[in-house]
Amino acid sequence: MERLTVAASSGRAGVVAEQKVKVLCVDDEVSVLNSLKRLLRGESFQVFLANCARDGLFLLEKEPIDIVISDMRMPEVSGDEFLSEVATNYPDCARILLTGYSDIESTIKAVNEGQIHRYIQKPWNNEDLLLTIDQTVERARLQSENVRLLSKVERQNSLLRDMNAGLEDKVQQRTKQIRLAMAKLHKANLQVNDNLKTTIRVFYNLISLNPHLGGQTAVEVGDLCKLLATHMKLSPREIRAIHLSGLLYELGLLGCDDELLQKPIYELSSEELSGYRQHPAQAYIALAPAMGLQDVAEIIKHQYESYDGTGQPEKLSETCIPVGARILAIARDYVLAVRGRLRKTRSSAEGAMRLLEMNADREYDSRILAKLGNVLPYLQQSVLGQDERVVSIKQLCVGMRLSRNLFNDNEILLLPEGHKFTNETVRRLQSFEQTDQQLLEIYVFSSP
Repeated sequence: MERLTVAASSGRAGVVAEQKVKVLCVDDEVSVLNSLKRLLRGESFQVFLANCARDGLFLLEKEPIDIVISDMRMPEVSGDEFLSEVATNYPDCARILLTGYSDIESTIKAVNEGQIHRYIQKPWNNEDLLLTIDQTVERARLQSENVRLLSKVERQNSLLRDMNAGLEDKVQQRTKQIRLAMAKLHKANLQVNDNLKTTIRVFYNLISLNPHLGGQTAVEVGDLCKLLATHMKLSPREIRAIHLSGLLYELGLLGCDDELLQKPIYELSSEELSGYRQHPAQAYIALAPAMGLQDVAEIIKHQYESYDGTGQPEKLSETCIPVGARILAIARDYVLAVRGRLRKTRSSAEGAMRLLEMNADREYDSRILAKLGNVLPYLQQSVLGQDERVVSIKQLCVGMRLSRNLFNDNEILLLPEGHKFTNETVRRLQSFEQTDQQLLEIYVFSSP
């Protein structure tokens, strides 16, 4: 009932009108109509009278009636039939039925079928009737206010969406790759109404499409983050944020030059490493428009803080570093160690843990690091049974086993992974190196 703009108070007929409530009274008895007109006189109501259903429908066509009060028993068309037609043609119009005790079954049927909102038995009590009208007016006012508020919320949401779109457009990316990533994200957000799951999927896909980054590495880092956070009994929201930070920890690397990404971390100069470690700040900027991912952005931003306060970007220390960032640092470097991206050689699970433990309470939180061994059995990951190392031809011994395929400079396979060296194969490789003048890097397991 949007046209009704009145407010009900708690007093008798307590309606404070911004505009009059239009009430149509329909009854075949003139005395009843006059009684209703006297009862509703005053500034709050404008009363219309009709002594049959046909005249009532005629008035409804001419006037925007707010409330219809109809008698049940009328010639030609009964009150419930009349109000049923009103409900069909004027659904916003409130409907009140005046009924006698003998008509109670028809009244109950009308209520159940939704033809009337309220009913009053004859002879009515003036106080009860006025209270019923007041309540009907208040109900209509609340419905109107609800529609107004919903409209206001929708306008504000539209304004916020426009503002977010504008902010996304203003974000300055440092490289062509990060600008392209943000453009694709913006387009995806418009299509799915800023659906966070789709946003995360888009970010992850962009990382996976880069040939120098790895989707499987990110999955393993994310899974290990989740296992550690769950083992530490963090809240579901924290676990979710820490898991997502593991999946997206390399997001800022989309803005780095390909030349830098092609180098393993262990080959970077100190200057290159300093530039490389700016990628969390780039990810923080990229995630800024996604308001639901701010906790994820904070974790990624602080992943290179050191436990002793010597890290970056803010030199936070100990528990001042977000717990998610402390977990991410451990999960990230463990996975990179077993994949051979942290050092030249790949580590076994035990070797990677030993490597991290060497920097406990310097780079890593030792209390979290102590939980790593408890969760690794649940990580779906293929890991070497032993650490690997690089040896030269002179260091090669009979009984050593290759941990990787051995190729020459022309990418021709010389020996397959798992080969166990014999006197013959050692001699052949020595001969090959002398003849072709190629220095071979031979990756073997640390023990036979």
